[in-house]
Amino acid sequence: MPIVNANHLLGLAAAVAVISTLFSLVSLLWVTRRPRRLPDHTPPVTIYKPLKGEDEGLEENLRSFFRLDYPTFQLLFCVADPDDPAIPVVERLLVEFPNQDAGLIVGCPAFGLNPKVESLAAMERYRKHDTILISDSNVRVRPSYLRETACYLADPGVGLVSNLFTGVDESHIGAVLENLHLNGFIAGGVAAASACRITCVVGKSMLMPVRVLEAIGGFAAVRNLLAEDQVIGLRVRKAGYSIRLSHHVIENVNQSRGFKWFLNRHSRWYKIRRRLSFPVFATEPLSNLASIGMVWALSGDSGVAWGGLVLLVGLGIVRDAFQTFWLRGSLPKLRHLLLSPAKDLFILPVWFDALVNDRVHWRGHRFIVGRYTRLRSARVPRTVRRRVRRVRRLRELNRGSEGLV
Repeated sequence: MPIVNANHLLGLAAAVAVISTLFSLVSLLWVTRRPRRLPDHTPPVTIYKPLKGEDEGLEENLRSFFRLDYPTFQLLFCVADPDDPAIPVVERLLVEFPNQDAGLIVGCPAFGLNPKVESLAAMERYRKHDTILISDSNVRVRPSYLRETACYLADPGVGLVSNLFTGVDESHIGAVLENLHLNGFIAGGVAAASACRITCVVGKSMLMPVRVLEAIGGFAAVRNLLAEDQVIGLRVRKAGYSIRLSHHVIENVNQSRGFKWFLNRHSRWYKIRRRLSFPVFATEPLSNLASIGMVWALSGDSGVAWGGLVLLVGLGIVRDAFQTFWLRGSLPKLRHLLLSPAKDLFILPVWFDALVNDRVHWRGHRFIVGRYTRLRSARVPRTVRRRVRRVRRLRELNRGSEGLV
C-alpha cells in the first residue's frame, strides 16, 4: 500500500508539473501578444546603465541603446572603479554618437551594500528627465524597445513597466544551460505571475516615473537589499500603483558563461525567492519536469512510471524549444536542446542549497542574505583565514632566509 500511495503521489506531482508548464506557456503567449493599438505616449526618459567589468558583448549591448527610436532620452553610464574595463567601451561609443545626450560617471560615493543601487544613486544628480529606465549592462534591445515600453505609462495608474527577456548567443555549456532556463522556466514563470497579477519584477528593464520612485522612498529604501528590483515592485504595488509587463521582449546576452557561473547565479536567485516568497519557492520543485520524472521512474516498477519520465522529459524539451523560438525567433541547436533535462537535474541541488544556505557571492562581494534579502557582509570562513595566516608566515620565513644569505 505505501508503494501504491507513493506512486500515486508522484503521479499527482507529475500532473501538477504538466499543468503548471502548460499554464506558463499559455501565459507567455498571452503577455507577449502585440496590442492592436499602442498609445502614443513618449515622455522624455533618462536611462541608467550601471556597469562593472566588460560583460559579454558589452559594446554592442550599449550601442543598441544609442540607436533607440525615441524622441527624447538621456543615457547615463556609471562605473565605481576608475580602472574598470567598461570605461574605454563607453568612451568609444560617446565618440561614435556625439549628438546623443549621454554621459559617463566614474566613482560612486558610499551609499549602501548593494553596489548596483550605489551606482544608480550616483547617477541621480545628473538626471534630466522625470521618467527613468533602469537597465542592466548585459541587455541588448531593438530600436522600438523604449517606445513600446513607455506607452504603458499612458495610464497614470501604472507605476512601473518591466520586460520579458530571452537568452541569446550561447556557445559554452554554462551559457547553454542558462539560456535554456531563461527561455523556458524563467520566462514562463514571469509570464504566469503577470497573468495572475503577482508581483514579479526583474531589474534588467524597469521603467518608472520619478514621482513613483520618490513615493516609495527612493533608492535609499533598497540600498542594503539584494533583490532591489523585486522589492521596488512590491513597494510600488503597495503604494497603490499597478505594474505592467510590456509585450516587447529584450535580449539577455550569454555567450561563454561557465557551468559554475550558471549554478552560482541561480543559487542567488533561489535565495532571493526563498526570502521574499517562501510558498512560491517551496513549490518550485513541482515544476521541475525531469527531476519528477526521474524520481517517478526509479521508484516505480510499472511502464506507467517510465512512460511518465519520457512524457515529462519530452515536454521540457518541447517547452524550452518552443519558448526560445517564440521569444527570440530561432531554435536552439539540437545538441543544446538535449541538455534540457540535464539542466533540470542540475538545478535541483541548487534549490536544496538555497533552502539551508544564506551566503551569496555577487559582484565580487560575499554577503549573507537575511529577511527581505537584506544584506550583511559575510565573514571569511575560518579555514580560509587559517590558510591566509599560514601563507603569510611562510612569506615571512622566506624573507628572513633571503636576508641571511
